Order: sequence, then structure tokens, then C-alpha cells
Amino acid sequence: MINLTILYELVIYEILMAILLLSFSILFTQRYREKQRKAIEYLALTYFMFTLGALMAAYGHLIYTKYWGLILMDYTIIPYLLTGYPIPIDIQRVLTVFDQTTTSIILHFEGYPTLLVYQWSAALIPAAIGHLFIYLFTLEAFKEVKIKWVVPYLIFMGIVIAFLIGNIYITINWFLIFMLGLVTQGLLIYYSIKAMRITDSKVYKRGFLLVSFTAVLFILFFLSYLLDSILGGWTVFLFIGWTLVMISATPTYIGYILPDWFRKRYE
Repeated sequence: MINLTILYELVIYEILMAILLLSFSILFTQRYREKQRKAIEYLALTYFMFTLGALMAAYGHLIYTKYWGLILMDYTIIPYLLTGYPIPIDIQRVLTVFDQTTTSIILHFEGYPTLLVYQWSAALIPAAIGHLFIYLFTLEAFKEVKIKWVVPYLIFMGIVIAFLIGNIYITINWFLIFMLGLVTQGLLIYYSIKAMRITDSKVYKRGFLLVSFTAVLFILFFLSYLLDSILGGWTVFLFIGWTLVMISATPTYIGYILPDWFRKRYE
């Protein structure tokens, strides 16, 4: 059964992840100013988008806690105070009524944008835009910038975002984002492995390996949230997902920036 403790723990965790992701975005921004590489700027924007996604997710869960507390009082506390007897709870019925009631209340009194935040669709939009920056990073880093590849991707991403705005069924939305991520990260893995096979430098081989590992972590992040949605929500995959995104920043930074200590170790 859902309880407010888990919800508040998740909100705190998402805010913490947002702070950490923002710190990496700032770090990439600083390196971009030093090196003036467009690919580094795309990485900074990627992690900034995921920072926004984490904050929107936390806000959505705060909205959830507000209405969950009200429904819980209506179905448990108030009946107990009136009768003196605990009321048996049909949890599936409570969840159904909760979803229908909150959706209606938010839509009529707080507006459709708030409903998108509550249903997590708004949190997925920055994630979709983050995928775009990862895609642009891939094209820039591996010198594959061709307009014929960018346009179809933009059309695909536009369709996904339009669907996120118009659809409130979160499992379908997570599936779309997962498929978008599979395409985006799959390209990054492909070009990383291709470059790793071509180069003779041990430093660059390990750098490309770390970059491809980053792509795997992103795929696992979206897979975690898709599995959570399929399993009914509020599983351990919620915490695993954001942890994977946060971890991904380290191999991304080391693998592409190739700091001096990393170069000295493998040269």
C-alpha cells in the first residue's frame, strides 16, 4: 500500500538527484568555456534537462501526496472517527477512486499543465529534449553531423513530445521515451564502439568505452521507470532509475573530457 513516508522519501531523493545533476551540468559548462567544444555544451544541456525532469517529478509527487492524504482521510480516518470501528479497505477501489478524483479535481481547478506534472508527462518532456542533446553530442563528437540524419530524428522526437502532452497514461509515455532512448543511446554505443576499434590509443579506447557505458546507464534508467509503471508503481525501480542517471555523469565526464590524471594513467 502507498504511504506518505515513501512518497516524501522519493521527493527528497529526487531533489537530491536534481542538485547532483545540476552540479555536473555546471561542471560541463565550465569545461565548455575552457575548451570551446560544441559537444561539451550539449552534455551540459543534457544534464540540465534531466535536472528539470527530476524537479518536475518531485513536484508531481508532492501534488500526489496532497491528494493522497485527503483521499486516505475520507476512506479511513473519518469513517473510523464517526463509527469507532476500523473500515475494511479495498485498496484497488481506493486507488481507482483516487486516480479518477484527483485527475478530475486537478483538471478543473488547477489546469491541464498541472495535470501533466501530476501524471509525470511534464517530467518526461525535458527527458525527451535531453535525448536530443545526447543525439547532437553523438553527431558532433564523432563528426557525423549531417542534416539528413537530424531532420528525421527531430520529427520523431516532436511526435513523442506531442504525444506526451496529449496523453496522460504514464506507461505508454514511458514506453515512448524508452524507445526514443533506445534509438539515441544505441547510436551513441555504435559510434563509441566503432571509434574504439579504429583508434590505437589506450587512452581513447578507454574513453570511448566509458562513453558507451554511459549510454547503457541511460537505457537502464528508462527501463527502470518503464518496469515500475508496468508493475503498478512505487517500486524500488524509482530509486534505482535516478541513481543510474546520476552515476552516468561520471563516465561521461571522464570518457569524453579525458582529464589529465586519466591520460597519465593509461598513456
